[in-house]
Amino acid sequence: MVNPAAQIPPTATRPSVDRASGALVGSSCRSCGITSWPARAVCQRCGAETEMGYRLPREGSLMSFTTVWVSRPGLEAPYSLGQVIVDGSTFFGHVRGLPEGAKVPLPVDIQVGSDDADVLFWFEPSHQT
Repeated sequence: MVNPAAQIPPTATRPSVDRASGALVGSSCRSCGITSWPARAVCQRCGAETEMGYRLPREGSLMSFTTVWVSRPGLEAPYSLGQVIVDGSTFFGHVRGLPEGAKVPLPVDIQVGSDDADVLFWFEPSHQT
């Protein structure tokens, strides 16, 4: 018998954003409920099969950030990167619009770029505070 997780398309071919709803598309474990982005075929916590196509909430909590002062191709310095918790999962991304003296934890909203954006998604401080 073939493991169902082996039947899932490779990571690069799975959708990672839903531009229409402005959401990141990941996975949710059928057994323990942990979420992941990008989507995983197998849960990193318990090894169970996951449900693909899970839309993560559009809000999270910025837990740490740093400003990068060295440019790289396509990204002019300075820019900020941060560690964000969304729906219990932690991942990294660009952070825009941080006020001077920002302190963590800080509520943030996920922004999804257009097809021609310099980055796929980024985080901005929430205006609902």
